[in-house]
Amino acid sequence: MPSSAMPENSLMYIDHPLIWPKTVEFRLYQKRIADAASEKNTLVVLPTALGKTVISALVAADILLNYRNTRVLVMAPTRPLVMQHRESFTRMLKLREDGLALLTGKTPAEYRRAVWDGSPRIVFATPQVVRNDLLEGRLSLKDFGLLVFDECHRAVKEYAYTEVAKTYVSESIYPLILGMTASPGSDPKRVEEVCQALYIEHVECRSEEDPDVKPYIHPIEVEWRRVDLPREYLDVRDRLRQLLNQRLEWLRRQGILRGRTEYIGRRDLVEAGEELRYRLEESIEEERGPLYVAIINQSIALTLFHALELLETQGIHTLKAFLDRVEKERSEKRSYAILTNDPQYEGLKKMVDASSSLEHPKVHLLKQSVGEQLEGKPSSRMIVFTQYRDTASHLVDQLNTVRGVRAERFVGQASRLDDKGLTQEEQARIIKDLEEGTINVLVATSIAEEGLDIPSVDQVIFYEPIPSEIRYIQRRGRTGRKRPGKAVILAANNTYDMIYLYASRRRVEKMRAIAETLNKKLKTIVRKHEKPTPNPLTGEEIRLIEAEAKPTRLEPMLVEDEAERVREFSRKVEKAFRSLYLKLLERGPTGIGVENLTSEMEVEGIPQAAVKAAIERLVKEGQASTLGLNQIVLTTPGGVQGRTYEITIEKILPGEAVVWVNNKWRARLAAEDYNGPRQIIRKGSTFNAVGELYRMDGVLCLRVKHVTQTIT
Repeated sequence: MPSSAMPENSLMYIDHPLIWPKTVEFRLYQKRIADAASEKNTLVVLPTALGKTVISALVAADILLNYRNTRVLVMAPTRPLVMQHRESFTRMLKLREDGLALLTGKTPAEYRRAVWDGSPRIVFATPQVVRNDLLEGRLSLKDFGLLVFDECHRAVKEYAYTEVAKTYVSESIYPLILGMTASPGSDPKRVEEVCQALYIEHVECRSEEDPDVKPYIHPIEVEWRRVDLPREYLDVRDRLRQLLNQRLEWLRRQGILRGRTEYIGRRDLVEAGEELRYRLEESIEEERGPLYVAIINQSIALTLFHALELLETQGIHTLKAFLDRVEKERSEKRSYAILTNDPQYEGLKKMVDASSSLEHPKVHLLKQSVGEQLEGKPSSRMIVFTQYRDTASHLVDQLNTVRGVRAERFVGQASRLDDKGLTQEEQARIIKDLEEGTINVLVATSIAEEGLDIPSVDQVIFYEPIPSEIRYIQRRGRTGRKRPGKAVILAANNTYDMIYLYASRRRVEKMRAIAETLNKKLKTIVRKHEKPTPNPLTGEEIRLIEAEAKPTRLEPMLVEDEAERVREFSRKVEKAFRSLYLKLLERGPTGIGVENLTSEMEVEGIPQAAVKAAIERLVKEGQASTLGLNQIVLTTPGGVQGRTYEITIEKILPGEAVVWVNNKWRARLAAEDYNGPRQIIRKGSTFNAVGELYRMDGVLCLRVKHVTQTIT
């Protein structure tokens, strides 16, 4: 890479022709990884906050500098994360305003095609949009010199990343792929599946312990705090266990589960359910009755497992909310109806109701931890992670009773029964409030673990341990970004908390070992062509880009700006559509050449992309067709029947016109009988149209179904 280090006081910065001076701090590990990723398809495994986006920007800058005609596609799973990448690249790279584009599910298809066919050198998009546009023929990846897959651990099975990567490798002359994740997972088969899906040839893995990383990180103190469950909780747990063991024992007697009941876990039940449903699909009608019964018992057992976990890890408040939902949905789900009709269930519900005001002891620990942090440092910002929305709502109420705490809930967009999600605008507002100190504690579900640019916090608190090593790393990575941080993990003794605590620790260690040994297994992919010869931008071209890029950098594009560009393009397409239709009416059956049409409309201030979108709309609606590649003519839409007449407008009246038909018959044309462009309804105009004549109250009337050509 043509980048080097540039000193500035005690800091060093990356010196690159397409990177703004004194913007990107020089970090040896980032440059080493970027150098490797510029040569091979690379999977970058880097803990949160160590600069994966910077690495992708360095690789992109190198590609854009050395290959003037190539483009870069940056993908991320969600719209907020895609927007975040665009803003980060704008801050770092010298890019004209029209040199980058943002495409998400909210972007109209015709605008997306204009972007794919246009000049933006970096496109930021969600993978679902990219896959859809590939399938619809709106996009070719041939000219893209780099594809970036953020949060690439999702690239398994049917996720859009896998299809996009496959298409890219088949279309590109020299494909280069960069996958980024905080953790690819601890299952060797899954990690290899990710590498295969993205055609990875090389893995760059770093942790906080690596010598080239250590100088740039702040220490994170991890503290485990444990509590014992109160007697009332233990009594409820015993009742839940009785109900659960009955179902497990029944499944064991039927040969569906094996082993001792106390050692049967959730995974065993999930696998049993998959097997039962497979057998149901393969069975004949007479065999299905017993299988339905088994599936219902398996579903009830899973429900009880979940209830047990909620009690132990969340508290009776969350368990009660769950059981209330079970009762509300009993008419829709047979397993819920059978469970709530069980005589023992009534006793369980009474015990839960009687103890509903008894807090889980972790709530006290949480309030204590938050209070101590604020007492020692009143300006602190904290995130409390929990898996469940019911718990999040309850913890916000509890924390707001602590002196100095200003807590708010942070959840995803999806809404469910009695629980409304947050819009992206509401999420952005809450994040800004945390950054500015309007709130100082965020109680968040998994939405805050991945991707979103949440400000660095002084402390993260796990209300419960989680078995996923990916989520553990992402949660912990929310602290220690700009200064030393602390992670507190709350756990109840002799519960699922402890099982998950040990599981996540084992999986983190296993994941690192897998990532470090992957390079021995990966192979270089066979590319169709040799690496292209560099064709770099000249110094003068770079100066022009820099001059045009300054306003974009100083006033970064906001969501509203992007939306306004889409609206402006839609207005131009609408204008092109109307103008195009009238031009085709003038030409009639001979049609018009696309090149001539584009030239004519550019004189009218309509860009080529809008003309192309208008042509596509006319063809899609059945109002026009193309002859070869260069000629377009109007067609009569399917289902339109009638005779073709020559019509001349004699005079215009309110709500109707008097017309001559074939210069023979004088007829009335009512507004509701006319289907065509309004612009041609003027005194003296003549046009051909498909229609029919009829009489109403003795008056000859004309119905125009489709205009085929204007004459005067």
